[in-house]
Amino acid sequence: MIKTLKKLSQSQWLALTFLTCVTLLSGCATLGFKQPEPVTVGQVIQMSKEGVPPEAIVKKMRDSETVYRFTAAQLAELHDLGVTDQVLDHMQQTYIEAERRDQSRDDRGAWNMWRAGFW
Repeated sequence: MIKTLKKLSQSQWLALTFLTCVTLLSGCATLGFKQPEPVTVGQVIQMSKEGVPPEAIVKKMRDSETVYRFTAAQLAELHDLGVTDQVLDHMQQTYIEAERRDQSRDDRGAWNMWRAGFW
């Protein structure tokens, strides 16, 4: 097998490398990973009005990995619509955690030695 690989021309080698990469990457797309369905604000309001316990609502939101970005006025409006403080706190926390992740990712990128300005 190694002798066969050594005999390949440069164009054949590139074609083989390309096909190998495509094959490997296409396998990742077929593994069946699904994004969880987001929990909409309307669903949160509806569950709150139906008397679903706040813990159950928060668990559903946490499982969906939805990030909620609200202004203070929007949070107050949700409170007036019957959404509990525990649920509102979780919604606000998702935004804070998302911002921290984004900032952490940006900070790591700033120390990349191959980017312009590092040297």
